[in-house]
Amino acid sequence: MKTSLARSLLTTFIILTATACNSLNSTSSGDEKSFSDLDAGWNEFSASGKTTCSDGSPYKFFVRPGASEKLMVYMQGGGGCWTRDSCDPEMNPSYTQNISDEFKPSPFGIFNFDNAENPFVDYTIVMAPYCTGDVHLGQSDTVYAPVKEGQQPLKIHHQGRTNMQAVLDWTYANVTAPEKIFVTGSSAGAIPSPFYAALVADNYPQANVAQLGDAAGGYRRLNGSTRPDEQWGTFNYIKNEKGFEDLDAKSFNYEKLYMAAANRHPKILFAEYDAAEDAVQKRFLAMGGIQNVQLIDSLKANHSDILQAAANFRSFIAGGESHTVLLRPEFYAYGADGVSIRNWVYDLAQFEDVSNVTCQACSSDTYAGYAADATFMPLWQTWQSKEQYVKPFKIFDNVYYVGIDWVAAYLIETSEGLILIDSLYGSWVRPLINNIQQLGFDPADVKYVINTHGHFDHAGGSKYFQAVHGARIVMTVEDWALAESKPLASMFYMPVPTRDIIANDGDVITLGDTNITLYNTPGHTEGVLSMTYPVKDGNDVHTAMTLGGVGLNFNGVEQTQSYIDSYLRLQSMQDGISVSLPNHAFMAGVFERAEQLTNRGANDPHPFVDPDAYQASLATIVKNAQAKLSKEKSGDATSSVDELIKAVSN
Repeated sequence: MKTSLARSLLTTFIILTATACNSLNSTSSGDEKSFSDLDAGWNEFSASGKTTCSDGSPYKFFVRPGASEKLMVYMQGGGGCWTRDSCDPEMNPSYTQNISDEFKPSPFGIFNFDNAENPFVDYTIVMAPYCTGDVHLGQSDTVYAPVKEGQQPLKIHHQGRTNMQAVLDWTYANVTAPEKIFVTGSSAGAIPSPFYAALVADNYPQANVAQLGDAAGGYRRLNGSTRPDEQWGTFNYIKNEKGFEDLDAKSFNYEKLYMAAANRHPKILFAEYDAAEDAVQKRFLAMGGIQNVQLIDSLKANHSDILQAAANFRSFIAGGESHTVLLRPEFYAYGADGVSIRNWVYDLAQFEDVSNVTCQACSSDTYAGYAADATFMPLWQTWQSKEQYVKPFKIFDNVYYVGIDWVAAYLIETSEGLILIDSLYGSWVRPLINNIQQLGFDPADVKYVINTHGHFDHAGGSKYFQAVHGARIVMTVEDWALAESKPLASMFYMPVPTRDIIANDGDVITLGDTNITLYNTPGHTEGVLSMTYPVKDGNDVHTAMTLGGVGLNFNGVEQTQSYIDSYLRLQSMQDGISVSLPNHAFMAGVFERAEQLTNRGANDPHPFVDPDAYQASLATIVKNAQAKLSKEKSGDATSSVDELIKAVSN
């Protein structure tokens, strides 16, 4: 069992930006539904003709209507394959093989249409999913020979070019006179984006066109023995396309798509975004025989090559190892050299001649707001460390730990679904989802997310569960406002869910056989929620308390007094509370007690059932807060920021 890295870390600060889910409407391309007939939100089209995913399953695409004069064509990413090992679903597949029935476009980043900061909020968007392993450039049904005894030949339909043409054919037929066009894609979808930008510009000679490749700029000169384009059949057609006749199969690399497209269309502004040490790009380079690269060196070399051949190209290199930005919440927070990626993309889409931007401190994620971010960088690096991961574990028959080392999250199983207490943040939302699945549960069964308060570290994953799975989100009115307010630092950004359930003191959330009673315990924030609920140990039922905000990293005599009053009230509640499951695990020795639980004998008491320890912790909390209040009244209090940084350094 893991010992807490952040034993003294306290909860944090304020963040901003609203996102929302959009309705999904299904239609068939056979219906010949015209642009004017589209429903609001995403419309699903089943592509006809020879379109197919890699495994022979049907291909489909999505259209969201907006202004007829503004068009975005977006190509989804999802890996790639060009060997038996990487293509075979039974071996080590490194790509998305088909499009599930449940698939719908992400509601984040540039697909967050409730965020007024979104540069594309009113665009008509044609979204091309990816399921062919060929970066949307294949036109071959390739048979991969067996490499292990007992295997049969494997046919993979690398028909990304065919699929993409079907998408473009619908677009050309239905979006007839756009004035502004933005062609883009992420990861595998970024690679072909200059090629398709050229084709789109050919079809709409009257329009202004801009292009952006999101996170694929480092694939420099793959090992000559590994030529993915040969397996994909790229040269079955590409030399027949206007402007691409001079491409040579033996010397082909992806930057040459930019060179050819930019020379074909000198009025288009072509661009790339990358993180300096993008871990995903480095992994795929290794698959192609290029080991141990400094990706930023490859990025700069590629950009130099492109610029020598075509002056109408720009680049943005942010810090860190993260992969893609356009469909991530961080689209509104990331930056480099004092330039916001959101603002840079906005200017690009307005056909302004944006500057080339390169990170100055490239070892970690970089943000638009430098002054505050530099202050919090040591803290952030601790919070982002891979060592924060904790394997999920069972605490009671109906309660599971699914959080990380310094921020707790609890999953409660009821007779009618799941309740999640706190939802983590940023890059930890995906591990949270995986933790739920590891325990044998379906994240779609999460019916309620109860956030103890509106700080990003506790509420940052709520939008995902609301937008993707329809979960109800619970916070007090004060902390709904807190979650929606501007973050103290851009790295503390989170996607904010649409306002849902506003909790009041004494409210009860009921799901199946489980009641959770909510208590407004202001102090750490104005609207902190603490809560009691039943926990089951065989035939025994106990009452647990989750304390929603214990951290003292705030300022003000009035707020501190409110904090003290809240915990004095909790001290007075003597109604059988015997289990403490706070929103930071170290506050009740959760990991230490979990270790004891693994060694529990048949007749031993449950190590989490400890009413005396719970009351003792409340007494300590009140004592510490009273000391803080005394300092504040004497003018000797430490700032909340200093307190937080001190906690990290200790």
